[in-house]
Amino acid sequence: MTAKILHSIRPLLGATLGFLMLLPVAGYAQSDETDMDVSVSGYFENQTAHRLNSPDRFSQFRNLLQLELKSSLSDWGELYLQLWNFYDGVYDMYPDEFSAVVQDEYRSNLTADRAEDQTFREFYLDILLDSMDIRLGKQQVVWGEAIGLRITDVVNPQDYRNFILDDFTRSRIPIWMARFNYYIDDWGIELLWIPVFEPDREALAGSDWEWTFNRIEPPAGVAVRLFEPDKPKTGFKNSEAGLRITGLVAGWNLSLNYLNVWDDAPARHIVFNPLTFSLDVSPEYHRLPLWGVTFANAFGSFVPRGEFSYAEGKFYSTADPTAEESLVQKDTLHYMLGTDYSVADFLFTFQWVQKIILDYDEAIYEGGVQTSYSIRVQANLLNETLKPELLAIFSPGDEAWIARPGVAYSMTDTFTVTVGADLFSGPERSFFGQFSENDQAYAKFKYSF
Repeated sequence: MTAKILHSIRPLLGATLGFLMLLPVAGYAQSDETDMDVSVSGYFENQTAHRLNSPDRFSQFRNLLQLELKSSLSDWGELYLQLWNFYDGVYDMYPDEFSAVVQDEYRSNLTADRAEDQTFREFYLDILLDSMDIRLGKQQVVWGEAIGLRITDVVNPQDYRNFILDDFTRSRIPIWMARFNYYIDDWGIELLWIPVFEPDREALAGSDWEWTFNRIEPPAGVAVRLFEPDKPKTGFKNSEAGLRITGLVAGWNLSLNYLNVWDDAPARHIVFNPLTFSLDVSPEYHRLPLWGVTFANAFGSFVPRGEFSYAEGKFYSTADPTAEESLVQKDTLHYMLGTDYSVADFLFTFQWVQKIILDYDEAIYEGGVQTSYSIRVQANLLNETLKPELLAIFSPGDEAWIARPGVAYSMTDTFTVTVGADLFSGPERSFFGQFSENDQAYAKFKYSF
């Protein structure tokens, strides 16, 4: 296993060397009187998890190495590179439980075709002008006010191979884009151009976190043939764009967002094939215009905040026999209202979330009004070295929930130990309940440098 770990980090070490070789080139145009400021930081982390239900085995042995390299380019910009590699040894511990495809996917960089994708996580150039910032390269964009939920924070696709258990900084998939920020007093205008579409990354069939709640159940004797989705061809007409206006009004931080993007999750076009007596499922990506509004303010210990998203013509699967390829298009409203409340060393976060499918009909498989509540409790104790936390999300319509208790202890400034659990409950055909047998306890060790 040690050899596999070393093998997995080889691309990272090579990328680091390449970045360092670029620095003299980047500094060529600088004044001889200006020294280049280069910083290197990073961390190594191991997270080991064990299932609390059958089968009795480890569910994770993930080793992650991340490096961050920054180089200031005089006073006009900065070059940033984030590299990471991970290797999950679980798939070598239990090779008989997983297919070769699943093993390759979750072992990440051990496969050559994924090495570059995973190693060069972020790589961009910041250009700093008087009233404008420009960021060019592979990056993340954070929009929205919700915690643990995606409503307007939808610029980057998501990695769902570990369900929703990774924090957003890890689950967001960095993508190549050009980002322009223009500032006028208390207002800002942000423009995005994304030349190449990148979809969500779903957990593979046969993995621990495969989504099963929306699995197609055909009539008896009818097979299901699932085809791979085709990404939109690269070209200007298939690129994505976004606009965000932010401002401060009477103490409120406000934003208005618009995205003309592809839906990161494909719609499943279903056709009955009489020749093979099967349901042919062809996932396809469709354009999805998105409007969004966010707001937040501080009133002493209370910080109310919220966000609204309006999607035009999102595709939904339906049982309506008259629907073409078992799909209908509906506009969708998605919003969150919440508040933070701080007292002493504790921070409480409450959120109320609803997703409403407009002009709803009962044949649609998803519910017309989907409501959830979340609460997060955090504390900073013992001079901020001990940090207990609890995150719980409830879906009353499904009678399902997820609870994530944990506590982190900083033994030194560079070494942190975290223990916790991921607990699920609910019906098998619900978003959280599909993983009711996947309860796990974990320990995480992180060394920063």
